[in-house]
Amino acid sequence: MSLPSPRLATIPASYGLSLLSLMTERGHTADDILAGSELSRAQLQDQHAQIGGWQYVIMLNNALRLGGDAGLAYELGLRSQVTKHGFVGFGLISCATLREAIEFSERYFQARVSVFRSDMSIKGDQVVIELHETVPLGPQRPLILDMVLVELCSLFAKVMGTDTNAAGWASEIWVPYPEPVAYARYKGRLPRFKFAQQAVQIRFPARMLDEPIPSADPVSVQLAIDRCEQEMAQKAAQQTTADLVRHHLICKDGRYPDVAAMAQKLLLSERTLKRRLQDEGCSFQALLDQARHQDSLRLLGNPALAIKQVAEAVGYTDPANFARAFAKWTGFSPREWRQRQQTRQPGLN
Repeated sequence: MSLPSPRLATIPASYGLSLLSLMTERGHTADDILAGSELSRAQLQDQHAQIGGWQYVIMLNNALRLGGDAGLAYELGLRSQVTKHGFVGFGLISCATLREAIEFSERYFQARVSVFRSDMSIKGDQVVIELHETVPLGPQRPLILDMVLVELCSLFAKVMGTDTNAAGWASEIWVPYPEPVAYARYKGRLPRFKFAQQAVQIRFPARMLDEPIPSADPVSVQLAIDRCEQEMAQKAAQQTTADLVRHHLICKDGRYPDVAAMAQKLLLSERTLKRRLQDEGCSFQALLDQARHQDSLRLLGNPALAIKQVAEAVGYTDPANFARAFAKWTGFSPREWRQRQQTRQPGLN
């Protein structure tokens, strides 16, 4: 069964516009790139608009089918401009230091690109920014991760006023998949990649955290914060009860919240929670199944995890029960699904 969860994740329309612009530069028509996405160029040109993650994936699939170039992700990441992100970008270049800019991005960039969340830590003399997917990215996971990671490195280099062509990259990217064929063609233009790692990370020297940003302006930062807070408040006001439940359906120690715990978290009675979900055309059990499905797809994308570990992580003590549930969701066993994902990309170069 195909669940609609990827449709709930949204990204700024500017991402779609960047992809469309690159592909039209390469001689493809807008109609071919937008086919099946239910989008128009005018929608993508709206600086305040958000599009569904599923719509971007359709555009990306069209671009790969027409161009056959998996290096597309690297090109999109390198091309990214601070202005692409509206007031979030304006806030980044106005922060006092890189540390402040990263803290700013953790709050506001993630609000705009809800497909990921990030955590920052310091290990020895290195800053480690680890990315976590909030929805399964599917067969194009490596390409999407490549694009986002290169874009983040590129954005922070531009915020710091660094010319990477002359000074080189200070950052390093870690990814959990093997080196793709396309990497060799772009290697000289990219941050250093370390492949087959156990996490998705960006690393750079900790000494850079407190380096000043040349365009720092405290008045502009506050203006950007005010506008970003307004956007977040508007978005929160549009959330449904189902959205709130999805947000809090997080598995801890192999257990998800049950309906009673969820009602308590949302300050509702169980009866009111069930009624509101029914009015929205869903149920708590259906949302729980979606969460388990999403989390299992994400975890199966990490080849370092055994299927038994994935089963336990999403609340199944018996791997056989997990396999039956997974087959109901996808039509494949967990092992078959993992093998299919690992063999989807070899034709691209």
